Amino acid sequence: RTPKEVSKEVSEVQIDIPRAGHKYPLGLARFMASSHVVMGHLFARGVIEPLYFFGWGFTWVPWFFMLSGFVLFSAYLNKPKTDSMFGYVLRRSGTIYPLYAFAFLLGKVRGNIYTEWPTLLAQSFLMQAWVPYFTENALQMHCWFLSCMVVYWFFFPPMSKALKDIGLLQTWLLMIFFFFLPWLLILIPLYTHEEVDWYKEHDFYQTDSYLDLGVIMLKYHPICYFHVFILGMLLAKLRQLLDVHARSLPHGCFSWRNPYNLVLQFIAPLGYAGVFIVFSDQDLDAKAWGYKLSARVSVLLPFQAMILFGLAGLPSLPFPLFSYAFSMMDFLENYSYAVYVFQFLLYALWPQTGHVNLPLFLVFVYASAYIIGNCIQQPLQKWWAAHPNGQLAVPFLLAAFFMAGCFCPTFGESVPTMEDLPRVIRLNEAMVDMDLGLTDAGHVGPGEGAAIINPSVLLKDDEVIVLARRHRRETRQQNGWYEAPDGERTKAVIIEQVWHSTILMGSQKFRDQTLVTQMFDHWPRSNMSLLGNLSLDSWDGLSTKDGDAWRDLCVVERWIPSNKTLMRLVVTGPEDPKIVTTGTGYEIAFDSQPPKSVTTCRRNTKGMLDSVAQMYLASGVQNTERWRPTRAYRLSYGPYDVAEKNWIPFVYQGKTYFVYTPVPHVIVSAKEEGESKMLYSTTFHPLHQLRQKWPQVEIRGSAQAILVDAPNLTQNLPRPHYLALLHLFDTSTKRYAHHAYRFQHEPPFMILQVSSQLPLSEAAATPNGVAFAFASGLAVKGNTVLVTYGAGDREARALVMTMEKLDAFFHCG
Repeated sequence: RTPKEVSKEVSEVQIDIPRAGHKYPLGLARFMASSHVVMGHLFARGVIEPLYFFGWGFTWVPWFFMLSGFVLFSAYLNKPKTDSMFGYVLRRSGTIYPLYAFAFLLGKVRGNIYTEWPTLLAQSFLMQAWVPYFTENALQMHCWFLSCMVVYWFFFPPMSKALKDIGLLQTWLLMIFFFFLPWLLILIPLYTHEEVDWYKEHDFYQTDSYLDLGVIMLKYHPICYFHVFILGMLLAKLRQLLDVHARSLPHGCFSWRNPYNLVLQFIAPLGYAGVFIVFSDQDLDAKAWGYKLSARVSVLLPFQAMILFGLAGLPSLPFPLFSYAFSMMDFLENYSYAVYVFQFLLYALWPQTGHVNLPLFLVFVYASAYIIGNCIQQPLQKWWAAHPNGQLAVPFLLAAFFMAGCFCPTFGESVPTMEDLPRVIRLNEAMVDMDLGLTDAGHVGPGEGAAIINPSVLLKDDEVIVLARRHRRETRQQNGWYEAPDGERTKAVIIEQVWHSTILMGSQKFRDQTLVTQMFDHWPRSNMSLLGNLSLDSWDGLSTKDGDAWRDLCVVERWIPSNKTLMRLVVTGPEDPKIVTTGTGYEIAFDSQPPKSVTTCRRNTKGMLDSVAQMYLASGVQNTERWRPTRAYRLSYGPYDVAEKNWIPFVYQGKTYFVYTPVPHVIVSAKEEGESKMLYSTTFHPLHQLRQKWPQVEIRGSAQAILVDAPNLTQNLPRPHYLALLHLFDTSTKRYAHHAYRFQHEPPFMILQVSSQLPLSEAAATPNGVAFAFASGLAVKGNTVLVTYGAGDREARALVMTMEKLDAFFHCG
């Protein structure tokens, strides 16, 4: 044989893989998409590791619309049916409604979410996504996409007739048009010189402005995802048209010489590679192209369409190798729906609060989905199919049950408890984390049931001064009147979230200063708190610049027109004190809502009270005479309409200064009567890069700064410098990360080093809430460093370590 004959023989070798036909190996893809959605919801709650990849789980929900359109239209093209529009919805509802109704009912019986009866009524008929007032307030809110699916199924019969006879060119043009549509959410704001993330002005549950209603519609309304469902139908039509062309080629469907067989091998892998790069590479700067909203309405449609089309292959051709491998796991399709629907109910049963072990949780979810799929979903679907007349009665019975439940006492719900952190956590031989053991002298009366949080410590010679915040939350509800900005009065339910806040102060003197230094040097290696049982009492002498008591502060209001509720946040006193000494006295900086007696409480553009916290400074404080009147003045630097918190006080040459922001490192002066101005501004390049790379992360100050001059103990910076703290706050996950940093001991006070993350113990403020810690104080005595902090608004703790141990956090790896 000649080489040409051999080559021809090899090229005619058949591909020994089953033909694609009308079976779609999409079970594993569905299961993976549902799992990523679960990870995304856990990421949004801040209860798993804040990996960037997890935050993209929401993008797979629209993919389910595309998948539905593709599968249904493929079946129609293979064997057309003449269902009526309403009849088609009833027939398709058997795949979603039985399990949805069961989960919906179970969620209400648990009583874990309060939802008003109009929303429950809409949910019973899968209409919650149609009305913006219902969508975000719904029970099992994540099932909003089922409400959209009903609409698409209703219009599927006429759309099928319209699209069944279109040609290849029309199919391509329509697909390109639908691929382009989501980009309007990016191009229009750019053209009008608006921010691409304009939608962030909307707060969850808020429906009192056109912007709120518009954002909710773009996120959830069926009309905003119709293009995705139709695109799935077009993919099915494209598959049919290309299959005809592939069969007409002379080399046959099962030959490697057929170019379609070669191209199909790469479509799905490239689609997955595209989304994986977007989900993993933060350098792509997702914020620049809308991220949350544009990605939700499917800017990523081309990649997701490649995944769907590549896995399905062409009917007459063999499965692509990638699809053939996926087909081995097709049985997972039976459980992906249960994973999605029951994710929050299963999370409510998970014993951990604040932080979830993701692998274990996923095993729990998958095992539960297996049981639910076989023991609940399949029997319910069989009953549904066998009782076509009974199907119509189920939504009405469900609605009747919820209407009755809304006018009856709430079903019993066990309130999850929160475990306290261990009193002492030994991290290593030179570092210990512990509860400070502070006591509240005002535990009877106003302080009863309150927690001491966010301590600040000053170590001066033979004296220890401790400040902290007494914190307690209370909810009040009453009927009253709401007066709109246009003067109209409406009966309303007024719900007040009251944060009782008071600054506490206490001190302790030691007789022998040398002994004190030795005690503190021994502290990191012992398990005994040197401040244990130190009694703190209220700082009653704090007054405004006019001499009035520091109370009756400005409040924050929010009106919810859908249920005529006025939400009001009331803070009763100052928060988060920080103490420094200038050598001649003590000064205390704190933040607070403005007192009504010295300012006019501001209102927002909607006419609602919307005051923000400001920074204040009190000088000449007498820690032994807490009743002595001491006036505090607002620090004048910074705007009145932006929250001013987290300034870092420090003393230089006997005068108090503040770090206004870490990035840029802005230094402001401070005088006794509040006058302050910017003196220096420098930039630490690594922090600047961090903020550019992760725009959702805010870099804020913490605690006070301390002058350190111990070159033998600070090998990574053996010269005088200020030691301070900062924290990173991820606005998407509500998680904190705390770091120490060092800056110059003289103007312009440039940042010199930033440490790796400090291991503060976190706790949740509420059951199932996000665990967090908040560093509030910094003190140095001899060879000992105290980082004092509040854990979950519940405990006053300290991370105590040697100076050498802290210096190791600054080692540049």
